Amino acid sequence: MSRELDCSIRAVVFDMDDTLYDEMTFVQSGFRSVAQYLSTRFNLDKEKVYQDMLRHLKFYGRGEIFDSVLKNYGIYTPQLVEELVETYRVHTPEISLYPDVVETLEKLRAMKLKIGIITDGLHSVQKKKVSTLKLQNYVDFIIYTNELGPNCEKPHPASFLHAIGMLNLKPKNILYVGNNPEKDISGANSVGMQSFHLCRGDYTCNGSCNARFHAKSLKTLFDIVILK
Repeated sequence: MSRELDCSIRAVVFDMDDTLYDEMTFVQSGFRSVAQYLSTRFNLDKEKVYQDMLRHLKFYGRGEIFDSVLKNYGIYTPQLVEELVETYRVHTPEISLYPDVVETLEKLRAMKLKIGIITDGLHSVQKKKVSTLKLQNYVDFIIYTNELGPNCEKPHPASFLHAIGMLNLKPKNILYVGNNPEKDISGANSVGMQSFHLCRGDYTCNGSCNARFHAKSLKTLFDIVILK
């Protein structure tokens, strides 16, 4: 959907997970590290343990995956679950940016626009992702909602207001790009930012959310939004 803005955009702020890279690749990377840990310590089949975790995720979601797998192998202890959680969190992820991301960020930089990221999640884990993806080389700032205080994850306005303050711009001159209508789009709209729903991950581009713009690729960003 294309709707021309009645004001210029001077900064673009992005969500990270499932907007700039595929978050499932991080999950898979973490599971492989956990499977390697269990294989080394208990002489288990690494690939089978990995597939067991993926199967649990598919059918039951993210809750208690490690608990379930450990119980299946008869080695469950609360302490071991904590060790696996830590292994997952500290592993060096094998992830990469979506194909359209670097070109987009470089083009925005060439246009002299400010660029930022707002991301939920444990800050230590998110910082590992940023480092692996080398996003610090492309943006002016990164806001980790986990560092702003309890219950400040999106759509809480704290991170969006913090971005507005850092940019020293009017909200209407800031475009926020994210894939989650409930967290990204609602949060950006609540503070008066322009919102761009990037339909990636679990969210389809059916125009049902309240984003000003909807698209399936960042490449369309320059076609449907006036950036200057």
